[in-house]
Amino acid sequence: MVILKQVLDTIEKNNLIEYGDGIVVGISGGYDSVCLLHILYHISDEFRLRLFPVHVNHMLRGSEALRDESFVEGLCLSLGLNPHIKRIDIAQKAKNDKVSIEEAGRNARYDEFRSVALENSASKIAVAHSRNDQAETILMRIFRGTGLEGLKGIEYKRDNIIRPLLDIDRLQIEDYVNGNDLKAVTDSSNMHTDYFRNRIRLNVLPEINSAAKMDVTENLLRLSKLVVTDEDFLRYNAEIAYKKVCKNKNSCIVELDLAELSEMHQAIMCRILRMAVSDSCGSMTGIGFVHIEKLIWLIRNGQTGSRIDIPHGITAIKSYTSIIIKKKKEESMQGFAYGLEIPGELELTDIKAVIKIQALSFPSNQGCLEFVNKNKGAYTQFFDFNRIEAAKNLDIMVRNRQNGDIFKPLNSNGTKKLKEYFIDNKIPREERNKFPLIAINKEIIWIIGNKTSDNYKVTDNTKSVLMIDFIKMK
Repeated sequence: MVILKQVLDTIEKNNLIEYGDGIVVGISGGYDSVCLLHILYHISDEFRLRLFPVHVNHMLRGSEALRDESFVEGLCLSLGLNPHIKRIDIAQKAKNDKVSIEEAGRNARYDEFRSVALENSASKIAVAHSRNDQAETILMRIFRGTGLEGLKGIEYKRDNIIRPLLDIDRLQIEDYVNGNDLKAVTDSSNMHTDYFRNRIRLNVLPEINSAAKMDVTENLLRLSKLVVTDEDFLRYNAEIAYKKVCKNKNSCIVELDLAELSEMHQAIMCRILRMAVSDSCGSMTGIGFVHIEKLIWLIRNGQTGSRIDIPHGITAIKSYTSIIIKKKKEESMQGFAYGLEIPGELELTDIKAVIKIQALSFPSNQGCLEFVNKNKGAYTQFFDFNRIEAAKNLDIMVRNRQNGDIFKPLNSNGTKKLKEYFIDNKIPREERNKFPLIAINKEIIWIIGNKTSDNYKVTDNTKSVLMIDFIKMK
C-alpha cells in the first residue's frame, strides 16, 4: 500500500522510530489519529513496538465527547491494545490558566501523553499531524508575523514527540481508513470558525486557492523545506558565534561581550540574543521580535548603565564592555513596619539599618533654615514638625510599601500613587519592596535615599523640625 510505504520512508529518513520503542499514541478518534494508530499497529511486530493509546476527553461536547471516548475504547480493544482514557474539564482549565480553550486542550493532552510515557517507560509520543496541518500551521504563523524559524513549520521530531504522518495528506488518510474497513468519528467543533485554525482551513485556504487558481498547499510546504535549510545554516553559525561572545553564563544570567556582539551581522545577533534570553529564563514563550529589537537598540544606542525590561522578569543591562541579560529574582522579603517615637532610635534588623528621630526647635525661622541646609543629605532629612503634629491620627512609622500608598514628591503639583512614582522613576519592580519609607498612615513623607514629600517640607516660616537620620549598618 502506497501510504504505508510513504510513512515508513518518513520514519526512516527522520529516524523517528527505533527497534523496541515504547510509543504513546495520541488518539482522538478522528481519521488522522485512527490512521496513525493502525499503521503503527501494523508495523509493531516488525519493529517490536509497545503501543500505549491515550485519549483525552475535553468534556466540551457532552454526549458527542462520550461517543468519541467509547469509540476509541472499542477500536483499541479490537486491536488488542489497552487504551488510557482521561476526562479533563478543559473549559475550567482554560479559565484557571487564563489561556484559550485551544491552548488549554493542547497543554492537557501533552501533559497526559508525557505522564503515560513516564509510567510505561515509553521513549516516544506519536501524534497525527498531516501535510494539511503543516500547510495550515505555516499560514497561521505568517498571519501572526513569524520569522524564519516559524516558517519551518511543524517538525517531524521534536524532543520525544514524533509525527509519522507529516508527509501524508488528508485524502490519503481517509482512503487508508476506508480501505481498511476502519471507522472514525467526526468532531463537530472542527466546523466551528471561532477557532483560528478552523478559520484557516475552512475559509482562508479555500479563498486563497480560488484566487490563485491552484492548491497552494504544495508551495507552502516547499517554502517550509527551503527555510529549514537556511535556518539550520544560520542557527549553526549563531551557535558558534554565541560561544565566542558569551563571557559568563549560569542558570539566570548571561553576559555577552559588547564589542564582539556589535560586530555581528543582525541576523546572527538576533539569534544570539534569543539564545541568551532562553538560557537566562529557560523559555522564549512570549518573547517576540519587538523585544529582540529593544535589545538590539540597547546594544547600539543605549548609554552605559542603561537597562530595559522584557517579559518573564528579564532585564538587560549595558555596561562598559558587556550586555548582561538576567532573570530577575522575585523578592521573598516580608513586609515590615515599625512605629517611631519622638525622640527615639530604632534598629531595623530587616534591612540592617538604624533610624534616629528627634524634634528640634529654633528661635527664628532663619536659624532653622541655616541648620537644615547645612545638615540635610540623602540619608538625613528634615520635615516641618508643626505640620506633622497637625496631621489627624498621627501614626508615624518606618515600613516598606503597602497597597494604597500615596506620595506628593517635593515641588510637585499633585499627589500620585507610590507605585506610579516608582514606575515614573524607572525603579525596577524587584527593588521596590526594599525601599524603607517614612509614612504617616498611608501617606509617604520620605522614600529614604530618594525624595521627600512636598506636604511637610521646611519653609521660610518653619521654626520646629523633625530630623530623621537613616544609618546603614555594616
